[in-house]
Amino acid sequence: MAAVPKRLKVEAAPARKRRSDVADLAAENLLDSRRLFYFFHVARLGSFTAAEASLDVAQSTMSRQIQQLEADVGVQLLQRTGRGVALTHPGQILYRQAESILHEMSSTREQISVASKSARGQITIAASRPFSSRYIPEVIHRFVEKYPDVHLTALEASSGQVYQHLADGAVDFAVVLHTPNSHKITTHKLMVEPLLLVARRDHPVLAAKVIERTALATIDLMLPAASHGTRAILERYLDEGGLTLDPTLRLDSVSLMKAIVSQGRYCALLPAMACEAELASGDFGARPLKPLLERTLYLASLRDRPQTAILKAMEREIMAVVRGKPGNLVDDR
Repeated sequence: MAAVPKRLKVEAAPARKRRSDVADLAAENLLDSRRLFYFFHVARLGSFTAAEASLDVAQSTMSRQIQQLEADVGVQLLQRTGRGVALTHPGQILYRQAESILHEMSSTREQISVASKSARGQITIAASRPFSSRYIPEVIHRFVEKYPDVHLTALEASSGQVYQHLADGAVDFAVVLHTPNSHKITTHKLMVEPLLLVARRDHPVLAAKVIERTALATIDLMLPAASHGTRAILERYLDEGGLTLDPTLRLDSVSLMKAIVSQGRYCALLPAMACEAELASGDFGARPLKPLLERTLYLASLRDRPQTAILKAMEREIMAVVRGKPGNLVDDR
């Protein structure tokens, strides 16, 4: 009698698990970073030709990627014109968001890079007291939140000492008042600020709403002692007006200048950030000059110093804090 074969047990393949609603939502709303990158630069530069030269990526490649991005979002983002491209209304919305998105992605990668190398680097920055008091605390707060293992040193010094620290290579960054005449130093413009005539609240000079340059010859005026920084700016301003001043007081300390101003006789030419508290309390008054007197602050560093991830991150935080303060004049020309 033939043996009856055993019945084979066949197990059904498990049903494929359906994606969650969250996964479906993410798939519909996530943007491809490379497509966004190409779109941002083509829009920023105004043409595919300019973007090709800047990014060294073929126009055809960027065009395909942007067309796919348009397909992803379901709207046209760019319109070709005789001179290049123009943003559509949806394109304008995406462009405004793209810079922030790409910046955050770059910042995140740098933070991961620093963490993966267990970096315990050190950064040193030097600045004069007004800048240091107004901006450096926030810079430090923002930086240590992202890079808690990096050692920071902040030096507060006079303008002359700041330049010396930079020239000696003792600091990674210095906030200076003019572009040094040296190929060894590189600078980035931070801000432009007016210099004001500052006096005690009861000084007669404050009766005028604006101080004419020629009137400076009739005022008891303190000038900076150090040859670096503000002194050179003031001397050039006076020379342009045909004025030669021989002040009885030359001081290289903002704190000392403010102490002398508070005595009532002397005036000083200072930026508003150097005496914010005194102006806010009403102890001091300030008047603009005619013609306008301004100074430009630069972030300077040694050109041959390796630009590590943490140095780039610090530079970015300084620029962001300064430019984020209300009332600052930023001129990128």
